[in-house]
Amino acid sequence: ERARDYLHKTGRFIVIGGIVSPVHDSYGKTGLVSSWHRLTMCQLAVQSSDWIRVDPWECYQDTWQTTCSVLEHHRDLMKRVTGCILSNVNTPSITPVIG
Repeated sequence: ERARDYLHKTGRFIVIGGIVSPVHDSYGKTGLVSSWHRLTMCQLAVQSSDWIRVDPWECYQDTWQTTCSVLEHHRDLMKRVTGCILSNVNTPSITPVIG
């Protein structure tokens, strides 16, 4: 909530949503609760939000995914859903960008 409010106040971004993406079980962090439990906890945590959603994609992959591949997944999903051109972190864009 605070991050969205801050980004709106800068006047540089329009936040259209938030995504929580629980990491895959094979991430390797000691004491990491199973993805099924983390996914359930995240869904409960955002159930009253009208702008944050949980995406299980990362948990359902065969193995742990790099942050870059997870961000690419979300970028591609947003492009399919909204039809908007989203910026690529590695490629500067001169087209309007959703921040």
